[in-house]
Amino acid sequence: MIELQNLKKSFKGKEVIKGINLSIDKGEVVTLIGRSGSGKTTLLRMINALEIPTEGFVSVNGETYTADNKKSQIKVRKQSGMVFQSYNLFPHKTAIENVMEGLITVKKLSKQKAYEDALQLLNKVGLESVKDQRPHALSGGQQQRVAIARALAMNPKVMLFDEPTSALDPELVNDVLQVIKELANEGMTMVIVTHEMRFAQEVSDRMIFINDGLIGEEGTPEELFNHPKTDALKKFLNVIEV
Repeated sequence: MIELQNLKKSFKGKEVIKGINLSIDKGEVVTLIGRSGSGKTTLLRMINALEIPTEGFVSVNGETYTADNKKSQIKVRKQSGMVFQSYNLFPHKTAIENVMEGLITVKKLSKQKAYEDALQLLNKVGLESVKDQRPHALSGGQQQRVAIARALAMNPKVMLFDEPTSALDPELVNDVLQVIKELANEGMTMVIVTHEMRFAQEVSDRMIFINDGLIGEEGTPEELFNHPKTDALKKFLNVIEV
């Protein structure tokens, strides 16, 4: 489903991803963990062609992009839905209008069909009751769930989450995590960057510890948390709340 081969990325001469090889199977839930600045988000953004590798290549659902071919990047981007730390909703549109936008402009659905599909998606994330409210009237957790519904509207083969709960107050985190757990139970292929370690343990098939731009360790949650092999991972686990 996802193949990363010899992936490298430099910014202004500084190499932040230093040669990563990674395969993710269909239906697999993989979480990327590690210190801030280790390269997790850069890696996630390269899967979605939001950052272009300096070397190596990315393949998602059989589509591969190149640095000089915008059409190939768009083809890869269409394979995945990405949910960011900030919700990036249109402030002048209601919740349902935010979800409808891509259905109309990208998928070319009629307004009526887009409305029906968007309503189903808002129901899926538990927000049908606030469909006519604009983002400023919603809590952070509700806004993030609208963002998830909007990403799902494109029928992605892969869902990418970049710290989806980092901007939320603690009491709002669980509703968002529950939606992600339900997607995992439905067999959605997902790559998640998170600092929510308990959640990562619960939802992940495999966890990858990114350390200084490289894969430091990978394995099941049980293997990484209970049997860390490297000093770097042991030190990381010692300073986070697990």
